[in-house]
Amino acid sequence: MPTSDPGLRRVTVHAGAQAVDLTLPAAVPVATLIPSIVDILGDRGASPATAARYQLSALGAPALPNATTLAQCGIRDGAVLVLHKSSAQPPTPRCDDVAEAVAAALDTTARPQCQRTTRLSGALAASCITAGGGLMLVRNALGTNVTRYSDATAGVVAAAGLAALLFAVIACRTYRDPIAGLTLSVIATIFGAVAGLLAVPGVPGVHSVLVAAMAAAATSVLAMRITGCGGITLTAVACCAVVVAAATLVGAITAAPVPAIGSLATLASFGLLEVSARMAVLLAGLSPRLPPALNPDDADALPTTDRLTTRANRADAWLTSLLAAFAASATIGATGTAVATHGIHRSSMGGIALAAVTGALLLLRARSADTRRSLVFAICGITTVATAFTVAADRALEHGPWIAALTAMLAAVAMFLGFVAPALSLSPVTYRTIELLECLALIAMVPLTAWLCGAYSAVRHLDLTWT
Repeated sequence: MPTSDPGLRRVTVHAGAQAVDLTLPAAVPVATLIPSIVDILGDRGASPATAARYQLSALGAPALPNATTLAQCGIRDGAVLVLHKSSAQPPTPRCDDVAEAVAAALDTTARPQCQRTTRLSGALAASCITAGGGLMLVRNALGTNVTRYSDATAGVVAAAGLAALLFAVIACRTYRDPIAGLTLSVIATIFGAVAGLLAVPGVPGVHSVLVAAMAAAATSVLAMRITGCGGITLTAVACCAVVVAAATLVGAITAAPVPAIGSLATLASFGLLEVSARMAVLLAGLSPRLPPALNPDDADALPTTDRLTTRANRADAWLTSLLAAFAASATIGATGTAVATHGIHRSSMGGIALAAVTGALLLLRARSADTRRSLVFAICGITTVATAFTVAADRALEHGPWIAALTAMLAAVAMFLGFVAPALSLSPVTYRTIELLECLALIAMVPLTAWLCGAYSAVRHLDLTWT
């Protein structure tokens, strides 16, 4: 090989404490030479060739551009080069079109539209519109000045309920859409309840509420049977309607006032909440009773795993429905009592106290339930507490500073329970204290109910003579 070959460069490459003499082609880009140099140094015991960016540079000079050759960089024979890892960050990208860059950034950060979210929004909007229209019809029926077209209104509402029920069947059976089917079933139930309320002549009273509750229960059960979807929700609606119907039936028979009916319904709902687990076990067929002729040695006589799994899932569904139903009935009873006692001087504080204690009990129950059931308890508890606060604030409109302070305090408590309390690790003593407070609140429901039912006034007016 000639000593002065213009196509080669004889150089010394240093890498850390190692050095190697190499003959490198002068017309090959530096980026192509670096991997071979790293391999040679690695074979000779130099720094290990880890995954990193390497650069070549002359002594006291910046790094050689990777796209250039040794000849273009002015490297001659006998030069000393240094191989080192690149510590420089890649160049910051520049945008020549600002509008295009902004559009690209928004496209990468924007979330794709979720079809399920859109469907749930439509279902919620339809349900809220139906509930709002039903409340307006009930308000018109309660007003003494609006008495025209009452029969026609009831007929139109009933027809709308039948149409919603028909479309629910089509949505579930034909299109296999459980969200639309459940929404239409709930809408049909609302229309059925309003139609039952308006079907009774005259101003709505206890008898109208009884018919409305029975119509709602019948409609929800019918929708559940013919659609085959939304069983848990519709079962909860039916059970809640049955509790309301039973309470109004007692009121219709005894002619008891609304506060007494509502307080008794609330107390009964908490009693049913305590036995809801046993009811779910019995309704699902998981009762621990053994058949009379069960032979343990006979494998065919023992229940199969699939059958037990089916019954367990059925019991879980029943438990969810019963808890939601009784929580809703307790909310209806407490809020109805608080609103009914508003304006009555002696019973107003009792209704507010009943609603507040009911809301506190429902919120305390939310801590020991799973995600689905705790959400139901939380919604019912918040609704009841908000109703109690609204009635109390309306009763003391002249005490503005106290209302503002109580509003801020309740908002702070809600934020604490929602964001801080779940992250806290409570001791067993704290858990027992919370359970004791729940028991005391449940015990306090009994004297509050007796107060609202007029038991104390009746005893006070008894003319008892002691002998």
